Amino acid sequence: MILRILTFILAFFISSAAAIKAQPDPNALIAGVLKKSALVQSFEADVTIDVDVDFIRIPVKNGKVFYKAPDKFRFRATGFALVPKKGLNFSVIEMLQQPHTAIYAGEDAGNHLVKIVPMEAEADFVIATVWIEKGRDRITKMQVTSSGQGNYTMEFAYGNLQYELPVATIVGFDIQQLDIPMKFLGNLKVDPAKAGEKTKGNVKLSYSNFKINGTIPDAVFTEKITEETN
Repeated sequence: MILRILTFILAFFISSAAAIKAQPDPNALIAGVLKKSALVQSFEADVTIDVDVDFIRIPVKNGKVFYKAPDKFRFRATGFALVPKKGLNFSVIEMLQQPHTAIYAGEDAGNHLVKIVPMEAEADFVIATVWIEKGRDRITKMQVTSSGQGNYTMEFAYGNLQYELPVATIVGFDIQQLDIPMKFLGNLKVDPAKAGEKTKGNVKLSYSNFKINGTIPDAVFTEKITEETN
């Protein structure tokens, strides 16, 4: 009986060790994402911005988005001020390039889950969980606890582009009316019964008319745009 128990215990530890050994390397998963993202040196696209906040009705807005490696990113969207800046300007690739500790956190049917903990005290985020699609080396979802800016969730949908760029991004966040500058409320319809409450909101960004790896002047990322907020 004792021999049988010892054999069972030994088999358990061997199988557990094998399972741990077979676990994907989180650093290799991130390296795959960075390698594929490096194929895109620049892009510009039209963007449609659809804001969904419980206590306010906001018309759909249109704008442009520009990116230039390694870290230049710009929205042009007049009167767009509802989403906390960290929720939209947060660069996923820039985050992955910062010194960090990566921890494999499991998997679901289609993704590997990796937790990212920054090594630098001045980092913009505290911890992030990244969903990396199996076999595609691209991020499908991200949950971020930022430094002083609350929690954000980003979900990415992809189309049939030559490169792994999302054609839609949904950003989820917490918001209160006090977070919204009064000049952006204007004549919009606000529900006073809900305006003082903290509520969930999301922004859907739909991209089209991509121009990838073209020439974008650096001035695009520094020029002033009337009433632009980004």
